[in-house]
Amino acid sequence: MKENSKRLINICCIFLLLLSSSTCLFAQTTDYNNWDNWEDICYCTMNNSYHPSTIVSADNNLQLLRSLKNGLTRKQLDSLKISHKRSQLLLLESYHLIKKVDGIYKTNIPILDVEQTSRLRKQSLSAARKIYPEIEKECRDLVAYLVAQNRVNNAYSILFSYVLDGLIWSQFKKEGIVEKWDTTEVWSGHYWFLTPKRSFDCGGTNSLTKDNFAFKWNWSYSENVTDELWNMNVEALFPIAQRNAIPDKEIINEFADYGFFDKNSCLTIPIINEIENNDLYSLAVKIIDTLSRTFRIETNIEQLKASYGFNNNSETVVVFYHEVLFDLMDLLIEKQVIQLPKAFKSPDKATIIDAADLCFIVISK
Repeated sequence: MKENSKRLINICCIFLLLLSSSTCLFAQTTDYNNWDNWEDICYCTMNNSYHPSTIVSADNNLQLLRSLKNGLTRKQLDSLKISHKRSQLLLLESYHLIKKVDGIYKTNIPILDVEQTSRLRKQSLSAARKIYPEIEKECRDLVAYLVAQNRVNNAYSILFSYVLDGLIWSQFKKEGIVEKWDTTEVWSGHYWFLTPKRSFDCGGTNSLTKDNFAFKWNWSYSENVTDELWNMNVEALFPIAQRNAIPDKEIINEFADYGFFDKNSCLTIPIINEIENNDLYSLAVKIIDTLSRTFRIETNIEQLKASYGFNNNSETVVVFYHEVLFDLMDLLIEKQVIQLPKAFKSPDKATIIDAADLCFIVISK
């Protein structure tokens, strides 16, 4: 038994060494100044300004941000022989991407290296695996409702864009663990970098709003079936969604290729009316209530903030929850609660009629 135990220990040590070596090799061979080697995530809103990614991706601003991660004086930065101009530093500072204190320039957004990203994702996956059993039934109930409405293909986007990456933020703000956006700044929210990229990108959510209506769609960098929606007359769908208008031929024709209307001229994309007797909304709220409670139980915010050097508790929650969110989506797919929409699964074969699986309308209170 002693010999077997020793052999098992040796095997485990070899495995850990190989795992460590591969991570180290990736770190040594990766060009960190190459934008393509980073996953940048923005939980933010633009206040009539450029998106922060537009600023970071210009010139060699990414290299400057990486160089200033631990803080440097202008003289120390010059000694690194990194090409830069004072105007670049001023631009980065005006966008709150760096800060200057007592003559020291320091990056003001999280940039997690390979080791930090690996460690953070181990923690997020551990949390997601504990949270998932608590919300699985409610998620299955929501999917079952969409099946009954003949919109099962919208399950992925509803759970991602509306529930797990939508309503949850209002809940977090209500609970005070995420700050409300300051709309007086050039942009509001949080922006951060991790490496390497995840193997699958859940994408994000775009929205066109008017009054208490919002037309939303789940997008991915790997598909373009929703690109033209920015130019469509989606506002014309709002009174139709509330049944205050009958779609005319012009509107039906405009959205015919997208499959937004059935043969009876009725909207086919899900409509979520955020009132108590709306079944889809009620199911979503149940998921959020459970998710928020279990997330707070499984998350040590202060420990994470100290471990990764996040600026504050709000930033800590935003960054960590996004990783938990991606892990939860992976688990929902793995457990076959949802399936990838065609636009995500086979983007090269998807057409604009598949956009309907990514779209929905929200009528807020």
